[in-house]
Amino acid sequence: MPLAPRLLEKMSNRHPALFSIAVAVIVLWVDVRAGDEIGFPLLYALPVGFAAWRHQRYLAYALAAMLPLLRIAYEFPWGTDASVAMAAINALIEIAAMALYAYLIGRTAAQTRRLKSTVTKREFQVSQLRAFSRMASATLQGRGLSPGMVEGVAWIHLPAESELPVEPQPVAPDDIDEEIRRLDEALAAAVRELDHRDRNLADDMAAAESALLDVQLAMLNDAEFWNTCKRRVRAELIKVEQVVAEEVRGMAEILEALTHEVMRERGADIRDVGRRVLRNIGGCGESPASRLASLPPHTILVARELLPSDMFQVDRVNLVAVVTERNGPASHVAILARTRNIPAVSDIKDVADLLATGDRLLVDAEAGTVIVAPTRMQSELFAERRSRHVANESLAVPDAAQEPTTKDGVRIGLYANISRPDEAHLVSEYRLDGVGLFRSEFLFLDVAQAPTLDEQVAAYSAVARTLNPSAVVIRTMDFGGDKVPRFDGSDSELAFRMGKRGLAFSLTEKTMFRSQVQAILKSAAMGDVRIMFPMVTGVADLREARQLVAEVIEAEQLARRVAIGAMIETPAAVIKIHDVVKMVDFVSIGTNDLAHFILATDRQALESQGVQAFLQPSVLRATQHVVRTALDQGIGVSVCGEAAGNPAPVCLLLGMGVRNLSMNPFHAAAIRRFLRQMTLGEMEAVTQEALAATTLEEVQEITEAALRKADP
Repeated sequence: MPLAPRLLEKMSNRHPALFSIAVAVIVLWVDVRAGDEIGFPLLYALPVGFAAWRHQRYLAYALAAMLPLLRIAYEFPWGTDASVAMAAINALIEIAAMALYAYLIGRTAAQTRRLKSTVTKREFQVSQLRAFSRMASATLQGRGLSPGMVEGVAWIHLPAESELPVEPQPVAPDDIDEEIRRLDEALAAAVRELDHRDRNLADDMAAAESALLDVQLAMLNDAEFWNTCKRRVRAELIKVEQVVAEEVRGMAEILEALTHEVMRERGADIRDVGRRVLRNIGGCGESPASRLASLPPHTILVARELLPSDMFQVDRVNLVAVVTERNGPASHVAILARTRNIPAVSDIKDVADLLATGDRLLVDAEAGTVIVAPTRMQSELFAERRSRHVANESLAVPDAAQEPTTKDGVRIGLYANISRPDEAHLVSEYRLDGVGLFRSEFLFLDVAQAPTLDEQVAAYSAVARTLNPSAVVIRTMDFGGDKVPRFDGSDSELAFRMGKRGLAFSLTEKTMFRSQVQAILKSAAMGDVRIMFPMVTGVADLREARQLVAEVIEAEQLARRVAIGAMIETPAAVIKIHDVVKMVDFVSIGTNDLAHFILATDRQALESQGVQAFLQPSVLRATQHVVRTALDQGIGVSVCGEAAGNPAPVCLLLGMGVRNLSMNPFHAAAIRRFLRQMTLGEMEAVTQEALAATTLEEVQEITEAALRKADP
């Protein structure tokens, strides 16, 4: 579009009234210049029609009256015998015609606007319907922040993205003291709010919430930070809320760029403190009485991110779960959710846009999944799994500090399964012995290209440094099946086409595999790091992988030896276990995949996963064979599948000789309590009876009877 028409269009859109008046002046000037040659100038229709079309009704009528009067007054031959009455009649006729024209144009414009509004509304409804159709029965995968399984109705929380104008707001030098006073009063008010909340905390949550309030109070009492804000007000002569917003944003960005996960989560805390101070200054539109305080029954709160103050204000009666995009497990929001036993799931991209208020959801925070608009079958399966979860939940105890020992004093090692570095702090929160399974796929999935060596070293070292001297077992990339990286590569594509998985895939993609092994070995300088290969099928692939490790150690001249382990999760590995254990320092049984392969079931089907599949007699006997072989050869053995977090399988595993369990940290409390209910001898007796059974139902009867007898 040429420059002049573009400028005219921009002006008419932004200032329709001024534009109409300008056109009227131009038209009047043209008429005056033309004299009485034009009896009824149609040019007058331009400003009148434009004003009416742009919803300037009164201006249109005013122009319809004024323009004819001005024209006739200018052109009338004053001082002659011309009839003033006739001129007045002509003027009235012109005014009536122009007014009718303005009315018709205005009515047409209103109808057009209503039609556009209706079309927009219908398009939105159609898009919602299409989105619902697309999302119906869909499963959104995230990660759990706080355990639990609930069903409820989505309620979208979208606070204002911007609280202040972008343009700086200047202040006069004489007003600087007033700006400083406003900041001091806002800080004092924020401190009073936190002090008042601290005094009114519920007893069962006082420890966690009081610790959070202490963090925010410390930020409010950071004199250096707030003095920096005051100095900027004096030096730059801008309003205090603008300075506070910018300083808070800058500090939050610095914290969120740090590699330490817990410190990175503190960025949300500083933004929360900034929001509280801005609200008290008057620069934030949010009122203290948040709408989060009153929610509909069975609400599942959905948001891009929640801040700690949101959790303080939220309706505790009607809130049943939280689903967000950005909160991490080390965040204070996640800690508060766990303290209050509110299931929470995060890391679902664009979840606040994908869902709509009123959507029915099934939230499984332990699996990290959210099912949208579930089918009847999905609801029934979910209800069955939730009933089992509730039964296991009754085993949980608030005292996570107790040692994980059996009734007769045998200590069992409890380790965490984690998928990202920021989950490492759950090890200390749940008093676990280390990380028994660090899934490394998070670095490779949903990225355009493979992670660099430095990126991998940073991720692995962060966990090793946080947990040092506790052990961290890093599983090399386990691709194939339902886990496929987005980035392209001829070797990778060939491997997938050939159906290779786990270690077999890694050995096909040598460059990427070597880089990962190198990163794991480098991170061992930060703590007790161990390497574990997934989907081992026998001696050949394991020998090749070990040779690669040896080559990297020699090339990097690494002096520290790293323990090497194999995941036993294929029938081939079970059959060749005598040879496998001779080549490794430890083995870990992945019960989920092992049961899937032995039973030839669909791993994605809920009923074929985890506990029930593990209790099948064939899976139990395969597991016992691996455990006995490893122990006879003096090799450490652990279990890292779903069976490790459920009392019934744990009873059988300990009876087989397993002494180390790696699980979702959320299951640790239930397992601790179960361990104290039975002696090792009792578990061994139950295991022998279960191994002699021939059907799943018999095994279930045996374990259920044992658990009922043990439960005091």
